[in-house]
Amino acid sequence: MRGVLIRNPEWESALAGFHVESAWMVGAWDDVQSMVERTNAQTSPIVIARLLLAMRAGDQMKISQALSLARMVLGAPITAAGGKGYRRSYDAALDLHVTHELEMIHTAINDLPTDSQESTQQRRQLLARLSRTLSARLDSTLPTFRTREPVLSMRRSAFAMS
Repeated sequence: MRGVLIRNPEWESALAGFHVESAWMVGAWDDVQSMVERTNAQTSPIVIARLLLAMRAGDQMKISQALSLARMVLGAPITAAGGKGYRRSYDAALDLHVTHELEMIHTAINDLPTDSQESTQQRRQLLARLSRTLSARLDSTLPTFRTREPVLSMRRSAFAMS
């Protein structure tokens, strides 16, 4: 990505979403942070990146603000498409789906009890419940690579952050 941007710096804003997505997928959080700071764009990858950074920092106020902004930005295409625009708004619905799963994973991981003999069983139960929920949510999406890969990739990133 950087090679393309070195040769064509004017493409930076157009490629920012792809750049930030690839950075969070490999866990390059410093790159994610610098890209988010350099842009005021409100595209889905950028607002999701802001949410991931807030969750990574663990600041509940920033997480709440990032979730609110993400839901507003990601839900706008659904509102614009109206009641009969399901096909046109599926990507936006999928982005909201991913956002909710990020919140679920973050909350579940933060609510895990500390290590003790009793809490080991509680941890297992909580993680089993989360696993069942995530599995059911994945089953509710279209069974295509294009649909499921971003969901699974985001889950990997969320668990890796924790």
